[in-house]
Amino acid sequence: MTVPVAATRARRAAALVTTVTSPTLLLAVLYPVVGALAAGPAGVAWSLIGMLFTVAIPAFIVDRGVRTGRYTDHHLREREQRAVPLGLAALSVAVGVVVLLAAGAPRAITALQLAVLVTVGVATGITLVWKVSFHTAVVAAAAAVLTLLGGPWWGLSWLAVPVVGWARLVLRAHTLAQVLAGLVVGAGVTTAVLLLAGVP
Repeated sequence: MTVPVAATRARRAAALVTTVTSPTLLLAVLYPVVGALAAGPAGVAWSLIGMLFTVAIPAFIVDRGVRTGRYTDHHLREREQRAVPLGLAALSVAVGVVVLLAAGAPRAITALQLAVLVTVGVATGITLVWKVSFHTAVVAAAAAVLTLLGGPWWGLSWLAVPVVGWARLVLRAHTLAQVLAGLVVGAGVTTAVLLLAGVP
């Protein structure tokens, strides 16, 4: 059976969106932006420490697992394969929180690190029994922190959330419920942690 051209184009577009908005890449972009909004050039430098524990180390763990055949792909599509890498990622992020606190990093960056830790913890707990969308969780978390720190114009970042959700649905990587759960977890946890930490 021939696949309609429109459907093929939609899947290609969805695959591109999924790649561009992978959690690792989004966090790599988010950290220096948050650093700049929070403390200017010095904040960007502080953000690199957070990125080490939140982006670089977890990405290495997943990449290593893919290369050795432990994981099927970098997006960890198989729910059963998520627990170990996400648990190790949470441990890495937790170490990052301690390092940032001990080093006296700006509050916004430490709060972001803590928000990522709690979000990963909650999402991992859910993933043990149900496949929540990490793509949607991270893009929603990013939109939440940018809006809180940057103001109304940064609120336009929320437009990325339905685009990412659409992509995950088109690729049949998640159900609508799983996409919405990711949105709630990402935005809800991040907003709560930042507000409790006194950010902005």
